[in-house]
Amino acid sequence: MTSSTTLIRMLRVGESLSFDQGRIKVELEEKSGRTARLRLTLGETVVVDKPRVAANDGAESAIRGSTP
Repeated sequence: MTSSTTLIRMLRVGESLSFDQGRIKVELEEKSGRTARLRLTLGETVVVDKPRVAANDGAESAIRGSTP
């Protein structure tokens, strides 16, 4: 079993968090209702896992048969 940490922070547009001594930076660019746009700045050696399909990636439109 691996240990984990949960971090909850409130951010305003333009504010950012950094992790792993600055190798990972997350900035809140835009917020509208329940949706937020994040900018991730990653060091060259940071490995990014294959993402799951996000709610706004057109998957819902594809299911209904329409064009995103």
